[in-house]
Amino acid sequence: MSYTFTKRNREPIVTYDYLKNLKNNHTAIQLINADNFPMIAGFFYHAFKSTQTQSLNESTILTKLDDYLYLLNQGYEEIKYPKKAKEYLDDFSHQNRGYLRKYYAYESDEPIYELTPDIEKLLEWTEGLAKQEFVATESKVKTIMNLLKELEFETNLSEEERVSVLEAQKRTIDKEIESIQSSQDLRFDERKIKEHFMQIQKNSSELLSDFRQIEYNFRALNHEAKEAIANATSAKGEVLEEIFKIEDDIRHSNQGESFYAFWDFLMDVNQIEELDRLLINLYNIPLIEQMDSSRKIENLKYSLLSGGEKSHKVLTKLIEQLRRFIDDKLWVENRRILELAGSIEKSAMEIKEKPPTQREFFSIDGVKIVVESIASKELFIPTAKESFEHEIKDDILEMDLTKLYAQVYVDESLLHQNIKKLLQQRSQFTLKELGAVYPIKKGLSELVVYLKIAQNMQNAYIEMQKDTIMVEDEDKNRKRVIMNRVVFVQKGERNGAK
Repeated sequence: MSYTFTKRNREPIVTYDYLKNLKNNHTAIQLINADNFPMIAGFFYHAFKSTQTQSLNESTILTKLDDYLYLLNQGYEEIKYPKKAKEYLDDFSHQNRGYLRKYYAYESDEPIYELTPDIEKLLEWTEGLAKQEFVATESKVKTIMNLLKELEFETNLSEEERVSVLEAQKRTIDKEIESIQSSQDLRFDERKIKEHFMQIQKNSSELLSDFRQIEYNFRALNHEAKEAIANATSAKGEVLEEIFKIEDDIRHSNQGESFYAFWDFLMDVNQIEELDRLLINLYNIPLIEQMDSSRKIENLKYSLLSGGEKSHKVLTKLIEQLRRFIDDKLWVENRRILELAGSIEKSAMEIKEKPPTQREFFSIDGVKIVVESIASKELFIPTAKESFEHEIKDDILEMDLTKLYAQVYVDESLLHQNIKKLLQQRSQFTLKELGAVYPIKKGLSELVVYLKIAQNMQNAYIEMQKDTIMVEDEDKNRKRVIMNRVVFVQKGERNGAK
């Protein structure tokens, strides 16, 4: 049995039929056509976009919506929006509209609300319609040129041409160093600072909005996998093989490879600390402080971690579906076996009380009785007598018992102290990086103790990515261990990532 999964067009062809279907079915177009479009879109921007918030629990969003409706109704003699905040919120998250996604988190019983990808795109589009102070054309052209040069450098150029390009860049850098040493002022003026910051704001906002679409794409594939499991009537092995193929396709698709490259960037301690340093220094520029007094992108690191973790959890749900599928199949099969055994016992008790009178009283499908006659059996063959006349000698077995006393002792408290010391210096690190600072010199025993400590810590978790860790035993023998990545984070950082 095979399963068919729909493939979505990446770039729709803009035709009359496409636009007609878009007008009738697209959520963003439906919101624009709604009578309460200014109120709805204005509240979404106020609650989510203005504060770079990705999700809100029900109590928080109801408070924001109630205050927002109160301020709007103050400008009219008659109440323009008479319904309660909860009623409007239910309308926003209704399945027929799909402006907000409502779901329940693992750690809370309170509903969580977040914008859908279509509404994210609509808010980005409406925000772009506003008249800007000036259009940052220079920085955009430079960005395009840099991307084109990088693409050409990594694809079309030969080895000699690549070296020539790097030598030219080296000469340019040397000239800039000479200019700085000669006290020439090469710093950005006010216009260039504004252009770069506007580009940073735009790219940051688009990146956070992209998380909605990434999570939606992964959730759609996960939903199709659930449907395949629910409708499965074939053998368990065939269904599992198909689902493993689905997961492999997700991971090796362009979307999956790009997301995992991004996730590896977030898990790199050096990269994330560099990003944090750059964001802090950004607001040390007086002009930037004036342009963004609320410091909207100062917490970009935490927003990226939160969005990436949510998308990553959607992928891990496929593994949960596999486990549940296996458990359900085993439960159904065991129940069927118990029912058959019970029916056989019931029939046996009935036959015991009322023995059958007919010759044929019971039949079993698929069972054939094999009759063996006496003539088909072999004749008796006496066993040969063994002779035990030879002399039995006691063999002396010499054994080296020194290894029984050469036990490896690993001090768990010392390893725990190593983790605490490094957490005081870094916001997060992997077990591989910990081994580089405090080398593992007692072999696999010390590595197992580290895993035990990580399992009992609330601020440590295991990822699906693989790490190669070098360990050394007391005899100076080095071994390479390939295992799942173990990440330790500070408690404050972990809460922020959620």
